[in-house]
Amino acid sequence: MKFLTSILCFLTSIFVHAQPALASDESAPATAQERIAEPGEGLLPVVSGNLFYFSRHRKRYDVDEKRFRDNLHHQTLQGSINISTPYYGDVAGLELGLFSTTDLANSASPYHEMSFFPWRDPWSPDWSKRDAKSGNSLYRAHLKLRHVTGDRQFWGKVGYFQPTGPGVIGVNWSLMPGTYRGLEAGLDSGPFSVAFAWADQYKAPWFSDLFHFYENDDQTRVDHLWSLGARFHFTPEFSAEAAYGESHDFLRSAHLKFKYTSPGEKVYLSYQLYGMADRDESGSPNNQYGGHVAHQHYLAAAWRSAPWILRAEFLHTRAPSSQPQHAGYFGYRLTGRYGGPNGAYEPWWDNRSDWNHNRESAVFLSVSRSLDDLLGVSGFTAGLSGVQGWGGRVHGVEERLRENAWSVDFAYTVPGGPLKNAFIGLHYTRYDNRTNLPSYPERGFKNLFQDERDLKILLTIPWQLR
Repeated sequence: MKFLTSILCFLTSIFVHAQPALASDESAPATAQERIAEPGEGLLPVVSGNLFYFSRHRKRYDVDEKRFRDNLHHQTLQGSINISTPYYGDVAGLELGLFSTTDLANSASPYHEMSFFPWRDPWSPDWSKRDAKSGNSLYRAHLKLRHVTGDRQFWGKVGYFQPTGPGVIGVNWSLMPGTYRGLEAGLDSGPFSVAFAWADQYKAPWFSDLFHFYENDDQTRVDHLWSLGARFHFTPEFSAEAAYGESHDFLRSAHLKFKYTSPGEKVYLSYQLYGMADRDESGSPNNQYGGHVAHQHYLAAAWRSAPWILRAEFLHTRAPSSQPQHAGYFGYRLTGRYGGPNGAYEPWWDNRSDWNHNRESAVFLSVSRSLDDLLGVSGFTAGLSGVQGWGGRVHGVEERLRENAWSVDFAYTVPGGPLKNAFIGLHYTRYDNRTNLPSYPERGFKNLFQDERDLKILLTIPWQLR
């Protein structure tokens, strides 16, 4: 905390003393996802939030009992409140966020998606506790700072935050994001952006309190994480990003991202390369990749022509696995445990599997359509998607992994009125594991589970006060 306090004082002194009183430049670029208060907004903060209802019923096949069993079955009510102040003196402001969650029903607890685990952190589970925990959690509370000069904007935030600049660290999501304790600072200058982030604690949205980081042996504490990234827009349509980061004396990660979006956003193309490596060569559980660099290639293409949206994406994974302790799959995060801090990772297909075992390739295709012209009412959409994965191979298993899934979606977004942007959506997935291996085995395909049938219903009602 002494280090964090010193950094806070240092950043505050720079921003306050470098900023001319009440200066502003409306042409200055905004930090990604940050609200920039314009002159004339006054002194009052914006108060907003969401009310959520989420229902999920997921059945998973049990290879021993040869039948499907409930894996998740709950209905959850959740609400959030966010307070965002202007930049007072065009220099500093506050961001606060709180959410509350409770299970209305849960017949498969403590397994859940939106409430809290009944233990403190991912490294100390207590499976004797059977009920998911309801409660409140402060997920955002940071001082935000900026200094604008010409087309340059220096920005920073200190406290409980979500990273927004280019970098390797990201957050887990349920209905709400995870939270880091630390700082992030960056510079936006015309087409160029750079950001640095540092954190010593984290809280996934399934935990109510922040926790320290640990290595895979569950005993060695990781002191901190850090990340440095840069993004450059060569043209308004084409950008490139590079980033690197580490968990202290444990894992290293890096990525390259190239993106193209055509004028009018009709076509989107991207190639992304993600890499991970460990520092342990002793053969311990911390030796995840056997001294090799695990990496993943990601290709994405999308075409939008009203009322249609088409997507085609591809993943290929290399996560070397030659000993039982090796992971055998690619997880882009700077600690190895589920529920620990996540990485700034973009591939996500909402078709259950992560499609990320060693030597696995996977193809995703989807089509979605606005139904406005068919129904004569605005706001309805429908979609269909499918994934095929093949070729996965890990230590201790001769069989190659084959898996596939398909999903259907139906959604309605209120186009106007008092409930504008309220959303209700239905998502059904059928996932098939073409092996007879049990779910999450200790050896072999460690990130693999058996066949699933999964139904999700989400209702979101946003609100805002001024």
